[in-house]
Amino acid sequence: MNHPLPPPFTAASEMTRQEQLSSLMDHSTHFIFHYLGRRRGQGRILRMLNEHGDLTQQELQCKLNIQSGSLSEILAKLESVGFIKRERDESDKRRVIVSITEAGLEDLRQHESIRLKRQAVLYDCLSPEEQDEMIRILTKLQHNWAELPPQCEQYHSCHPNGGSKP
Repeated sequence: MNHPLPPPFTAASEMTRQEQLSSLMDHSTHFIFHYLGRRRGQGRILRMLNEHGDLTQQELQCKLNIQSGSLSEILAKLESVGFIKRERDESDKRRVIVSITEAGLEDLRQHESIRLKRQAVLYDCLSPEEQDEMIRILTKLQHNWAELPPQCEQYHSCHPNGGSKP
């Protein structure tokens, strides 16, 4: 299902600087998500399995930081089209091992090709220096956010450091 791209962001005069930043970040991620045209959850799972090999459902949940119900729903969709397979771990029947199939690899290759072509033009309006500055600022934000206290209990189960730096 394709969603229309949002209109360009316009800051309301009464917005604080922090509200403007949050709105710009929201708008930017929404635009990038739709412009790149990838089923985000499905694509992340296929990329993760391609990069790391077979993973348990619990490992996927922690690495992707998503709810178990949401993960199960996405995995069911991927399995129904033959992009992944799920099997019980022979050594521990409680664990489910998730693997990418050849069809999943082919789908991933096709979507990655499209994503990379579209991604190449996203930042063309910025000079290399501006791109470097944007990377620096976003990295600084990420480091700061890693120090913030977690906002949900399940965060601790997937992040041994509880969000703090190692």
